[in-house]
Amino acid sequence: MDWENCGRTLDVRLGAIPAMLAIVPRVVRGLNLQDMERIKAIIRTAYPAAPQLNCETLAEWMQGLAPVLIIDVRSPEEFAVSHLRGAINRRKALQIVQAVEERKSARTVLCCAVGFRSSRLAQILSGRGVAGVMNLEGSMFQWANEGRPIYRDEIPVREVHPYGKRWAGLLKPDLVSKC
Repeated sequence: MDWENCGRTLDVRLGAIPAMLAIVPRVVRGLNLQDMERIKAIIRTAYPAAPQLNCETLAEWMQGLAPVLIIDVRSPEEFAVSHLRGAINRRKALQIVQAVEERKSARTVLCCAVGFRSSRLAQILSGRGVAGVMNLEGSMFQWANEGRPIYRDEIPVREVHPYGKRWAGLLKPDLVSKC
C-alpha cells in the first residue's frame, strides 16, 4: 500500500463541511467548553468510518490486562507538554502501521487535541484494513477536562498544550499550558 501518500487529499465527508464552516466564527472568536459537544458531532459526521471510543472505556482498558496501544498524533511540541501514560508520538499513517505491527496490538487508540487529526488518521487506517484502530473522542482535551491523569514523560502534570489561542477555551482554564 502507498502509505507515504495516504491522507494527502481532503478525506472529509462532504456533508460535514456546512457544520465545519458554521463553527468557523466561533473558532475565530475563541471556543469555550460548551463547544466541545458540537465539535465532537462535527468530527463524527466528517469521519463516519473512524470508530470512536469514549474516555471512560479507554480508562477501563488501561487498567485491564489486555494491552492497548495509545498513539498521540499531535506535534512533538504538543506531546512534550503532556500526554496519556504510555502513549507514543507518531504523526503519519505509515508510522502508526509500523507501531501497530511491531507491538502486535489488537487495540490501538489514536488521540490528538480534540479529535480531528486522530479521527482522520483512524478513518484512513480503518479504510485501508488496519484492524482495531479507533479515535479517542474528545481526545486530550476531554481526557484532561474529566480530571484523568496526564503525564510529561512519566511525571504527572496538570497542563495541556492548547493547540492555539482560539482552541484553549475548550480546556478548563487551569489546564492550559503557558507554552
